[in-house]
Amino acid sequence: MPYKNIHWIKLEKRLLNDYRFYSLSSSAQLNYIKFLMLAAETNNKIPKNLGLIKQSLRSDQDESEIESNIQEIKSNFPKFKENKHFYFFREWGVRCNWIKGKELPGNSPGTARELVDKIRIDKIRREYIRLTGLDLKDFKPDDYARTGKAIKTLISKADGNDEKVLGALEWIAKQDFRWTLETLIKKWVEAVKGIKDVVKWRPTQEQLNCPNCKGTGWRYDENNKTYKCECRKQ
Repeated sequence: MPYKNIHWIKLEKRLLNDYRFYSLSSSAQLNYIKFLMLAAETNNKIPKNLGLIKQSLRSDQDESEIESNIQEIKSNFPKFKENKHFYFFREWGVRCNWIKGKELPGNSPGTARELVDKIRIDKIRREYIRLTGLDLKDFKPDDYARTGKAIKTLISKADGNDEKVLGALEWIAKQDFRWTLETLIKKWVEAVKGIKDVVKWRPTQEQLNCPNCKGTGWRYDENNKTYKCECRKQ
């Protein structure tokens, strides 16, 4: 069961004077705290996917630096562990609250699967922004909510096929009229007819175990742009 009623993590003040902490690099110190928060978001199952981690940490570090930070943290904090698929904290229950009974409003979704879904939505949102010439810096909370709702509708119409949604975005961007995500929803049938050679991504078992994309088929570069994972080219 996901940790839906985790609302805070424990950060003891003695951590500041803990040699294990202050001997970390400054970036590793920050990421250690971010990993604690990310563990609360993912039921203590942080996907071993540097592209997803970079996005989830809201970091401008490159993946190699994040990986180096992870090794620092593991060396200094042995209870930060990893297995084939996830990073996790041992004795996680003592590091966060656990509210019994009725859950409070605004709960975290709390699952690694929903973390991946957030990344999918962000990927499509960034492509929408690129095609329309908008600036993400101008986005307000209601803009994120509006586009997120529209993107979920488009993913549903595409039967979960992200590439079909991206193809539809490219199609409507070439039309001779101003458009929004809501416009694409209304013109979905036309868009589907206009898309050619869209193939649903069906990962093999080997690709599901890919350490880079975990079967999503997508990776991110240092500028947060999406590109096909190497496992799809094999």
